[in-house]
Amino acid sequence: MATSNVEHYLEAIYVLSVETRNPFGARIAEYLGVSPPSVTQAMRRLRRDGLVEDDGAKAIRLTPKGLQEAEKVVRRHRLAERWAYDVLGLDWSACHREAHHLEHALTPLIEERLWQSLARPTTCPHGNPIPGLAPSETVALPTLADTDHGKKVVVDRVFEQVEGLGEFLQQLQQLGLVPGTEVQVLTNAPDGLTCRIGERELRISLEVAMRLLVRPAGA
Repeated sequence: MATSNVEHYLEAIYVLSVETRNPFGARIAEYLGVSPPSVTQAMRRLRRDGLVEDDGAKAIRLTPKGLQEAEKVVRRHRLAERWAYDVLGLDWSACHREAHHLEHALTPLIEERLWQSLARPTTCPHGNPIPGLAPSETVALPTLADTDHGKKVVVDRVFEQVEGLGEFLQQLQQLGLVPGTEVQVLTNAPDGLTCRIGERELRISLEVAMRLLVRPAGA
């Protein structure tokens, strides 16, 4: 059984693989808030245990065994987020933070019962699919920043990489940029976007727009 420290690394590699496709050591260190030497040491252990391998370009790749273990961690995390948000009423940032503690305590039996009691959710509150309970995440979605002016899109999910940034998530909630919200892009310029949400027009920075995955409205 993987330790909580190993699980954190597997979860980080999984998330970075899905969202950036290039989980280099420096990105793993930044995501987890640890030093590069700590990542090097951890990767040595994960390679020894057959959980990761290099992809030939110095990026880290999960082996089939590592992917299976990582999906277990991410599944428990996103289910815990769903419970904390839907049942306990925690806000976006709090449910992500608390899920990091809860994910290590969920047994397969509790995981299954929790999923059933929550009416079988397929995503976390931030819109990210729950591995094994939702379609594969390999389908690439564009970001709001990629959307041409005049187009209408629906917010699909928030990058997992920024879920731990409480102020960022609060900003999204205040703007109404949550999963399921329809957004019309009025202008798209290098310094940001002007969008319409309902009857409101608002300015959205590229920093925010680049972290929201969207799908065509009506799709």
